[in-house]
Amino acid sequence: MKTIFKSFIISLLIIIGIAFVFTNCHKDKTCPAVITVKLLSDTSKNVMNATVKIHKQSVYVTGITDANGQFRHTFQLEAILDVDAIDPLPPPDSLTPPDTLYGHAILRLVPGQTVFKSVFVN
Repeated sequence: MKTIFKSFIISLLIIIGIAFVFTNCHKDKTCPAVITVKLLSDTSKNVMNATVKIHKQSVYVTGITDANGQFRHTFQLEAILDVDAIDPLPPPDSLTPPDTLYGHAILRLVPGQTVFKSVFVN
């Protein structure tokens, strides 16, 4: 009777161990980022159609902000990246070149979390 009980307990522990190994939760390791470009002079105003460049060594991503002044991208690895935002304003008349607004920020990506970052252009 004792040997049957011992073998039952050992078998149960082996089954639980196998089940634990094969049902290990796979965490999301992607790193989504949302960059919002805002005016430094009026932080309540988002800048649409601004160029956003996210870069560092071998990483280079560029895009344009949407109507809400946001640019979204999902990275595959954790990193600390530079973010530049450039917004050429339309010229007041056709004889003058456009003014350019520029902003810079640092973005730290965290696996499994959406990182929100504001870049203020001036």
